[in-house]
Amino acid sequence: MDVGAEQTAVSGGEGLAVSVPPTMATVGRGVSWKLITVAFGQGSWYASLFVLALVIPPHDFGVAAVASVVASFTLLVLESGTSGSLIIARELAPSAIRRALIRTSAAGVVATAAFIALAGPIADAFTGGADVGVLRVIAATVGLAAISIVPNALLTKHLRFKSVSKITIAAAAIASVAAVVAALLGAGVWSLAVRLVVNQLVLTVLAVAAARDLLPPPAPGAARAPRPAGSTAFLLIAAATTVAWSFDNLTVGAFTNPTQLGLYSLGFSLAFAPLTLVSWSVGQVLLPAIAAAADADAVRRQTIKAVRMMALLLLPLLPVAIALAPGLIPAVLGHRWKGMVVPFEILVVVGIGQGIVNTLGESLAGAGVRSATIRSRIDIVWAFGTIAAIVVGVELAGIRGAAAAHVVAFVGLALAYGWRGGRGIGLSMRALSNALGGVAGCVAVQSIVTAAVAVGLYAAGAGVIASGLAGAAVGALALAAVLRLAAPQLLEEGRGVLLATRGSGA
Repeated sequence: MDVGAEQTAVSGGEGLAVSVPPTMATVGRGVSWKLITVAFGQGSWYASLFVLALVIPPHDFGVAAVASVVASFTLLVLESGTSGSLIIARELAPSAIRRALIRTSAAGVVATAAFIALAGPIADAFTGGADVGVLRVIAATVGLAAISIVPNALLTKHLRFKSVSKITIAAAAIASVAAVVAALLGAGVWSLAVRLVVNQLVLTVLAVAAARDLLPPPAPGAARAPRPAGSTAFLLIAAATTVAWSFDNLTVGAFTNPTQLGLYSLGFSLAFAPLTLVSWSVGQVLLPAIAAAADADAVRRQTIKAVRMMALLLLPLLPVAIALAPGLIPAVLGHRWKGMVVPFEILVVVGIGQGIVNTLGESLAGAGVRSATIRSRIDIVWAFGTIAAIVVGVELAGIRGAAAAHVVAFVGLALAYGWRGGRGIGLSMRALSNALGGVAGCVAVQSIVTAAVAVGLYAAGAGVIASGLAGAAVGALALAAVLRLAAPQLLEEGRGVLLATRGSGA
């Protein structure tokens, strides 16, 4: 039986609710499917990105980045917090589902038409008059994504992560192949448009098909249902992310040029992969799990474990990424991408930090409307602070300054989450610090060893690639040793989570 079918019940014929809180095994299976998605779906997506970077110049990546930002912002307005409010709703009337589906789908068609009409002025303002046709084709992703908002939310609410993973993998693989073929045939920037449109088309068609039994039949004349509680909070959370991580591209593009924007946008995508590939994937399981948790103690326990395990998973990647970037980025992508190295090394600090903090954010969002509202207020302040810092940073030091601005803004976000956000679910700063302290100490040893070996070998005349690889390898061995000797409880807890993910443990 599908996981969603195990957890779904009809409540009085009026709505759907998750009646039984998910067990560790259920959450583990959900995480395992998300990890499969990362390995095969996102793996193919990022592999195609590397291939396209070898064929397509940074200027074209800058044009596609602008179109993606506009599409993301438009979709944000259409979504209006619908997904999150549907997921955390204890009971959901069929009329509320119908209302959300009709509203988002109809608005998507209108927004796509508006995007197409405004493509010319957008291209003139942010891409130096690049091909308007590319922006107009990418506009189709808005309407397609709008149709899939409600089906995707219902699949997540009912814990059908297996279905979601299959859909994501299929869409990413098909779109990646199509884009690479188009690029090899000389399509240039159009191959990036093909990648985005084909991916969204497959996602939408398969999501609607997979959620057909969760979508209520049309009911003309049915009573109008109020929007689920929490819509405003989730809208603000999504808006904050869009402002901070998408409008930064517009800011960089407005103050520099498409080539610099291309270097920055690709560096940002790679540096934030720990967040988008790992933390967001786990967060899609954590949000409905927290929403269905039986009591506040369960929420606190799950949050502490999630934060600690995400730190154990992501923090060791930081010294490795910084050590390897100077040699591998130019070697793999070509010399024209060398200007991406330093911004990437700065941004990867934020990407990994955001990946850890995001687990706390997902708990806040899933624990109820009150805590979701707390998160939304923090996120909005952080988002506008980020853009203000980027304006200053890019003026002072170009794309390196823009990357540094993200670090400053992230420090403020992490402190606000730990202090005000943690209090919203009954967690103190001390509890969160204790959860992270052991992992941070072990990774500090790894970082020192990595830097010492890499710098020492480079000073002795070794190549930059060889020095980075040796430093990363020796640092990883040092981490394994210090975990074994000084923090065996972390390894044991990680082993327990891994067994649960594989379905082999409680």
